Amino acid sequence: MTASTSGKKDLVLFGTGMVAEVISVYLEKFSDFRIVAYTVDRDFMDREEFNGKPVVAWDELEAHYGPEDVQLMGPLTYQRLNQVRRDRYLEGKAKGYSFASFIHPDAQVLTDKIGDHCIILERNTVQPFASIGDNVILWSGNHIGHHVSIGSHCFVASQVGIAGAVTIGEECYLGGQIGIVHGVTVGNRCVMLNQALVSRDLPDDTVITGVRSEIKPFPSSRIGHLL
Repeated sequence: MTASTSGKKDLVLFGTGMVAEVISVYLEKFSDFRIVAYTVDRDFMDREEFNGKPVVAWDELEAHYGPEDVQLMGPLTYQRLNQVRRDRYLEGKAKGYSFASFIHPDAQVLTDKIGDHCIILERNTVQPFASIGDNVILWSGNHIGHHVSIGSHCFVASQVGIAGAVTIGEECYLGGQIGIVHGVTVGNRCVMLNQALVSRDLPDDTVITGVRSEIKPFPSSRIGHLL
């Protein structure tokens, strides 16, 4: 990784959608990273420039920006139940890239158990003894209670409240205004949609929805293409 003349670290951001546009602003205002390019899967190469920077196909990235020159961030998506983000993260690591993390200065993170490539936006509270896995996104305004464990490749939307001693598996999606009761265990690849209350353990691949907290009679893989 090389530093620019401004002292900032060079970074390639994965994605050219609205979320990448938003995260670009956060990085510009609150980080020591300088975005030098964007990358997307070849099937989504619909432009050569984004935000005034070049866009490079993911399968050609090494030819333009090698792992010794830049860090990566993203994809910033929960698409296909976080599998897209998981796969590109693992592919990038296998190619020798390091992935950048970003913790907003207004986040209160009171644990040192934060994994690789985590994005934690403003007004998140992560209490003592919590642990966050690799490749996790916490959007703005969440409460992560003490002794909570969140597995790798999860996406937590906004205004989520997780009480103490909760365990959440990998590749889960937590929609806005979810509440999870103390001590609950949530399996892998679970989908908790907006305003659901999780008050009992959920097995792998569970879908729970809405203020009635209805558990659906089908696995989360049935709706992965909708996320």
